[in-house]
Amino acid sequence: MKKILLVLLVLAVSCTAFGQTDKAAEISAIDAYTKKIDAYVKRNKAPQLVFADTASQTSTRSKWRQFDSEKALDKFREKSETYEIAYCWKQSGRITEVSTTLFSGSGDWVNYVYHYFRADGSLAKVESDFRTFYGDLIVEQEMYFSAAGKQLKKATRYRDLKTKKFKKIDPKSDPVSLSKFDIYKTVKKLPFAHLLAPRTPKAKNK
Repeated sequence: MKKILLVLLVLAVSCTAFGQTDKAAEISAIDAYTKKIDAYVKRNKAPQLVFADTASQTSTRSKWRQFDSEKALDKFREKSETYEIAYCWKQSGRITEVSTTLFSGSGDWVNYVYHYFRADGSLAKVESDFRTFYGDLIVEQEMYFSAAGKQLKKATRYRDLKTKKFKKIDPKSDPVSLSKFDIYKTVKKLPFAHLLAPRTPKAKNK
């Protein structure tokens, strides 16, 4: 009986170790993939797609709109501010990175969120850089996901807004709750996904 239990224990430990190794390999592969996307974005600074939520800050419903370029969006914002902006980069016709900027009307905080998508449209990684004058704090978050949408890893770091040095945070202050943001597990779940469909030209009246 003891031998059987020992064998089962060894198998359980082996399976756990294998699972951890497999997860580490998947995370490493995601890092390599996102680095390639970052390099592509660095070479191609202008996003292929530009979107913004044009609803008023007090509105409970979003009103996403596509703009022809960053300049077109900037011109629109001269008259009417937008508090959530999304820039998209595509490779081989598919969206691989979405860079979103969210900020408050008072200007006391801003959150830069980066979604990295695989070729099949599934989310690979999310990075968030939340900056606020409340406590002069930067909250950095990284989350890794499998193709099935399972979270593989999450890391959170805190920095001083002025010095950019890492700092310890009192857990009671709960700064992460201030930096909450939506995570989109697939391209189809993006809030402006309905605008991604090819536009069909209007039929001309005969």
